[in-house]
Amino acid sequence: MTQDDIRQDSGPASPILHRRQVLLGSLLLGGSAGAISLLPPRALAAPPPFVTEAGGQFIELDPREDVSAISLTDFNGRPRSFASYRGRPCLVAFWASWCPPCLRELPILHRLQQRRDLGFAVVPVSIDRDAAAARRLIDRLGLRGFASFIDRDGLVASGPKSQVQTPFQLYGMPMSYVVDARGRTAGHLAGAADWGTPEAIRFMHYFAREG
Repeated sequence: MTQDDIRQDSGPASPILHRRQVLLGSLLLGGSAGAISLLPPRALAAPPPFVTEAGGQFIELDPREDVSAISLTDFNGRPRSFASYRGRPCLVAFWASWCPPCLRELPILHRLQQRRDLGFAVVPVSIDRDAAAARRLIDRLGLRGFASFIDRDGLVASGPKSQVQTPFQLYGMPMSYVVDARGRTAGHLAGAADWGTPEAIRFMHYFAREG
Protein backbone atom coordinates (compact mmCIF):
# COMPACT_ATOMS: atom_id res chain seq x y z
CA MET A 1 0.00 0.00 0.00
CA THR A 2 1.25 3.49 -0.84
CA GLN A 3 0.54 6.98 0.46
CA ASP A 4 -1.82 7.48 -2.50
CA ASP A 5 -4.09 4.73 -1.19
CA ILE A 6 -4.80 6.52 2.09
CA ARG A 7 -4.69 10.10 3.22
CA GLN A 8 -2.08 11.27 5.72
CA ASP A 9 -3.26 12.41 9.13
CA SER A 10 -2.91 16.19 8.88
CA GLY A 11 -4.54 17.42 12.06
CA PRO A 12 -6.86 16.69 14.93
CA ALA A 13 -9.45 14.08 14.13
CA SER A 14 -13.05 15.27 14.25
CA PRO A 15 -14.82 14.05 17.38
CA ILE A 16 -16.86 10.95 16.50
CA LEU A 17 -19.62 9.78 18.82
CA HIS A 18 -19.80 6.11 19.65
CA ARG A 19 -22.77 4.66 17.81
CA ARG A 20 -24.25 3.46 21.11
CA GLN A 21 -24.27 7.07 22.32
CA VAL A 22 -26.37 8.10 19.34
CA LEU A 23 -28.80 5.24 19.96
CA LEU A 24 -29.09 6.12 23.64
CA GLY A 25 -29.80 9.75 22.75
CA SER A 26 -32.57 8.79 20.35
CA LEU A 27 -34.20 6.57 22.96
CA LEU A 28 -34.30 9.49 25.38
CA LEU A 29 -36.08 11.83 22.97
CA GLY A 30 -39.27 13.22 24.36
CA GLY A 31 -37.86 13.77 27.85
CA SER A 32 -38.16 17.02 29.73
CA ALA A 33 -38.09 20.01 27.43
CA GLY A 34 -37.52 17.59 24.55
CA ALA A 35 -33.79 17.45 25.33
CA ILE A 36 -31.53 14.84 23.77
CA SER A 37 -29.26 13.06 26.21
CA LEU A 38 -25.97 11.70 24.94
CA LEU A 39 -24.67 10.21 28.14
CA PRO A 40 -21.76 7.85 27.47
CA PRO A 41 -22.83 4.19 27.66
CA ARG A 42 -21.19 1.91 30.21
CA ALA A 43 -19.67 4.99 31.88
CA LEU A 44 -18.10 2.92 34.63
CA ALA A 45 -16.50 0.55 32.12
CA ALA A 46 -15.22 3.07 29.59
CA PRO A 47 -11.51 2.97 28.71
CA PRO A 48 -9.44 5.81 30.20
CA PRO A 49 -8.87 8.79 27.91
CA PHE A 50 -5.96 8.68 25.49
CA VAL A 51 -5.41 10.84 22.40
CA THR A 52 -2.86 11.27 19.63
CA GLU A 53 -0.30 14.08 19.44
CA ALA A 54 -2.79 16.04 17.34
CA GLY A 55 -5.72 15.37 19.65
CA GLY A 56 -7.24 12.47 17.74
CA GLN A 57 -9.59 10.34 19.84
CA PHE A 58 -9.86 6.60 20.27
CA ILE A 59 -12.95 5.31 18.46
CA GLU A 60 -14.61 2.27 19.97
CA LEU A 61 -16.06 -0.28 17.58
CA ASP A 62 -19.41 -1.89 18.27
CA PRO A 63 -19.90 -4.65 17.45
CA ARG A 64 -16.31 -5.85 17.71
CA GLU A 65 -15.14 -7.96 14.79
CA ASP A 66 -13.28 -11.23 15.31
CA VAL A 67 -9.88 -11.16 13.56
CA SER A 68 -8.47 -14.37 15.06
CA ALA A 69 -8.28 -16.05 11.66
CA ILE A 70 -6.27 -13.23 10.05
CA SER A 71 -2.64 -14.18 9.53
CA LEU A 72 0.29 -11.76 9.70
CA THR A 73 3.62 -12.30 7.91
CA ASP A 74 6.98 -11.17 9.25
CA PHE A 75 9.90 -9.91 7.16
CA ASN A 76 11.22 -13.46 6.83
CA GLY A 77 7.96 -14.76 5.44
CA ARG A 78 6.88 -16.54 8.62
CA PRO A 79 3.13 -16.43 9.37
CA ARG A 80 1.48 -15.77 12.70
CA SER A 81 -2.26 -15.49 13.28
CA PHE A 82 -3.99 -13.21 15.73
CA ALA A 83 -5.32 -16.38 17.38
CA SER A 84 -1.83 -16.93 18.81
CA TYR A 85 -2.22 -13.76 20.89
CA ARG A 86 -5.51 -14.85 22.43
CA GLY A 87 -5.62 -14.14 26.15
CA ARG A 88 -3.91 -10.75 25.96
CA PRO A 89 -4.79 -7.59 24.03
CA CYS A 90 -2.70 -6.37 21.11
CA LEU A 91 -1.64 -2.89 20.09
CA VAL A 92 -1.58 -3.25 16.31
CA ALA A 93 0.39 -0.31 14.93
CA PHE A 94 0.35 0.21 11.16
CA TRP A 95 3.34 2.13 9.79
CA ALA A 96 5.20 2.84 6.54
CA SER A 97 8.64 4.04 5.46
CA TRP A 98 7.06 7.01 3.65
CA CYS A 99 5.17 8.20 6.76
CA PRO A 100 7.09 10.99 8.60
CA PRO A 101 5.12 10.70 11.89
CA CYS A 102 5.95 6.98 11.97
CA LEU A 103 9.61 7.89 12.55
CA ARG A 104 8.62 9.22 15.99
CA GLU A 105 6.36 6.32 16.87
CA LEU A 106 8.55 3.36 15.84
CA PRO A 107 11.28 3.89 18.50
CA ILE A 108 8.55 4.04 21.16
CA LEU A 109 7.10 0.75 19.96
CA HIS A 110 10.59 -0.74 19.94
CA ARG A 111 11.14 0.22 23.58
CA LEU A 112 7.78 -1.25 24.55
CA GLN A 113 8.65 -4.55 22.88
CA GLN A 114 11.67 -4.82 25.14
CA ARG A 115 9.56 -4.64 28.29
CA ARG A 116 8.26 -7.80 29.94
CA ASP A 117 5.73 -6.20 32.28
CA LEU A 118 3.27 -4.76 29.78
CA GLY A 119 0.40 -7.23 29.89
CA PHE A 120 -0.28 -6.66 26.19
CA ALA A 121 1.42 -7.42 22.87
CA VAL A 122 2.95 -4.75 20.63
CA VAL A 123 2.32 -5.75 17.00
CA PRO A 124 3.77 -3.32 14.42
CA VAL A 125 2.71 -3.91 10.80
CA SER A 126 4.37 -2.18 7.86
CA ILE A 127 2.13 -1.52 4.86
CA ASP A 128 5.11 -0.91 2.54
CA ARG A 129 5.01 -2.70 -0.79
CA ASP A 130 8.80 -2.54 -0.81
CA ALA A 131 10.11 -4.62 2.10
CA ALA A 132 13.65 -3.35 1.48
CA ALA A 133 12.52 0.25 2.08
CA ALA A 134 10.90 -0.75 5.37
CA ARG A 135 14.03 -2.64 6.44
CA ARG A 136 16.22 0.37 5.61
CA LEU A 137 14.12 2.59 7.85
CA ILE A 138 14.36 0.13 10.73
CA ASP A 139 18.15 0.00 10.29
CA ARG A 140 18.43 3.78 9.98
CA LEU A 141 16.55 4.25 13.24
CA GLY A 142 18.79 1.72 14.94
CA LEU A 143 15.90 -0.50 16.04
CA ARG A 144 17.89 -3.67 16.63
CA GLY A 145 15.67 -6.67 17.26
CA PHE A 146 12.52 -4.76 16.26
CA ALA A 147 9.81 -7.37 15.56
CA SER A 148 7.48 -6.19 12.83
CA PHE A 149 5.18 -7.76 10.30
CA ILE A 150 4.63 -6.54 6.75
CA ASP A 151 1.44 -6.37 4.68
CA ARG A 152 2.75 -5.84 1.15
CA ASP A 153 -0.39 -7.08 -0.60
CA GLY A 154 -2.98 -5.29 1.52
CA LEU A 155 -4.46 -8.50 2.90
CA VAL A 156 -4.50 -7.25 6.50
CA ALA A 157 -5.12 -3.49 6.21
CA SER A 158 -7.19 -1.64 3.63
CA GLY A 159 -7.64 1.97 2.59
CA PRO A 160 -10.47 3.82 0.81
CA LYS A 161 -9.06 2.80 -2.58
CA SER A 162 -8.52 -0.86 -1.72
CA GLN A 163 -10.46 -3.35 -3.80
CA VAL A 164 -10.84 -5.73 -0.86
CA GLN A 165 -11.94 -4.28 2.47
CA THR A 166 -10.58 -5.76 5.70
CA PRO A 167 -11.41 -5.29 9.42
CA PHE A 168 -8.39 -2.96 9.67
CA GLN A 169 -9.48 0.16 7.81
CA LEU A 170 -6.83 2.86 7.48
CA TYR A 171 -8.07 6.45 7.80
CA GLY A 172 -4.62 8.04 8.17
CA MET A 173 -1.04 7.14 9.02
CA PRO A 174 0.19 6.02 11.38
CA MET A 175 -2.90 4.15 12.51
CA SER A 176 -3.32 1.93 15.54
CA TYR A 177 -5.93 -0.68 16.39
CA VAL A 178 -6.57 -2.39 19.69
CA VAL A 179 -7.44 -6.07 19.42
CA ASP A 180 -8.93 -7.33 22.66
CA ALA A 181 -7.93 -10.49 24.52
CA ARG A 182 -10.65 -12.43 22.70
CA GLY A 183 -9.22 -11.55 19.30
CA ARG A 184 -11.71 -8.83 18.34
CA THR A 185 -11.15 -5.28 17.11
CA ALA A 186 -11.98 -3.02 20.06
CA GLY A 187 -11.30 0.30 18.32
CA HIS A 188 -8.79 2.48 16.51
CA LEU A 189 -6.75 5.64 16.80
CA ALA A 190 -5.52 7.62 13.77
CA GLY A 191 -2.33 9.63 14.05
CA ALA A 192 1.01 9.49 15.86
CA ALA A 193 0.78 8.74 19.57
CA ASP A 194 3.25 8.33 22.42
CA TRP A 195 2.44 4.78 23.49
CA GLY A 196 5.13 4.88 26.16
CA THR A 197 3.38 7.36 28.44
CA PRO A 198 1.69 6.27 31.69
CA GLU A 199 -1.64 7.32 30.15
CA ALA A 200 -1.09 5.00 27.19
CA ILE A 201 -0.11 2.09 29.42
CA ARG A 202 -3.22 2.60 31.58
CA PHE A 203 -5.29 2.75 28.41
CA MET A 204 -3.97 -0.63 27.19
CA HIS A 205 -4.23 -2.19 30.67
CA TYR A 206 -7.98 -1.47 30.55
CA PHE A 207 -8.28 -3.98 27.71
CA ALA A 208 -6.07 -6.46 29.58
CA ARG A 209 -8.48 -6.30 32.54
CA GLU A 210 -11.46 -6.87 30.26
CA GLY A 211 -10.33 -10.49 29.88
